Amino acid sequence: MDRYGYPHELEYRREAGDRRVHEYTELVDDMGFVLEHRSERYQGWTVRYGTACAHDYLSRKRAKPGTFVVSVYRLFPGRRDHVVTIRVSWPPKKGQVHPSEKSRAGRL
Repeated sequence: MDRYGYPHELEYRREAGDRRVHEYTELVDDMGFVLEHRSERYQGWTVRYGTACAHDYLSRKRAKPGTFVVSVYRLFPGRRDHVVTIRVSWPPKKGQVHPSEKSRAGRL
């Protein structure tokens, strides 16, 4: 990845009883996780944005239904910083989908 970009790694683990089974790892160059600069809103933003990214990725992978624990890491040369870990139900129930994730009429 470009050293001047915003490389992130997202790890997807499916909950199976009392275990978490690693299913996917996604590498992205995505500045979305660093957009919110106000510290009092940063955690809420990373949860919301991480959930949207997880929904997008799981739909593209046609993942089996279940609960996933998704951990996001920001990648730097020689280190990996934890950003957020969230629990995502897949597929999401209609009430769990944030309005910003819903497609509008006429949008592809």
